[in-house]
Amino acid sequence: MRKILIAVPTFETIAPETFKAIYGLKRINGYCYMFDYVRGYCCARARNMIADEAMRYGFDYVLMVDSDMVIPSNTLASMLADPVDVCLGCYPRKNTRNGTVELFKQTPKDYVDTFSIDELKALKGKIDVKGGGFGCALVRTEIFQRLSRPYFKYVEYVSGDVLSEDNYFCGQVRRAGFKVQADTGVMCGHRTCGVQWE
Repeated sequence: MRKILIAVPTFETIAPETFKAIYGLKRINGYCYMFDYVRGYCCARARNMIADEAMRYGFDYVLMVDSDMVIPSNTLASMLADPVDVCLGCYPRKNTRNGTVELFKQTPKDYVDTFSIDELKALKGKIDVKGGGFGCALVRTEIFQRLSRPYFKYVEYVSGDVLSEDNYFCGQVRRAGFKVQADTGVMCGHRTCGVQWE
């Protein structure tokens, strides 16, 4: 039987809506599940600890869900219907009101060309992306074994701009020859966002 670790990196608490959504996930035959959360660390360190736990206990996949996300019940069913190396759920950016989504297009620009909600609604299935937020992300555990630690870290540029820990990981994944995709069938809510899916 294959195993999935469902883990939440959190500084303090998990929103009740987030926990309820995780509890309400549709179960898939042939998989067993374990829930855990890492509390009190920066997001990059928490994600690295989650990756270590997934490898230590022999999980096949880890589903990371941020403490303010509301994931749909079909999340695992959709992401695992045609499994990929890294699969991201779709959700509006935190504190946005213009419909910007936390997914980046595969363009020569460095993590600036994002999808809009309207663009994603017109797409079907899984799409290749440069990177994106790990508010809802399924990772095949074997990927961590192929990369060097730290898997997640913030990168500060001379300009003062910062590359987030999740997009750093996506870059490492792609450079190692693996795919990063987003599942347009997994439309998540973001509690701190002014835009939600209709």
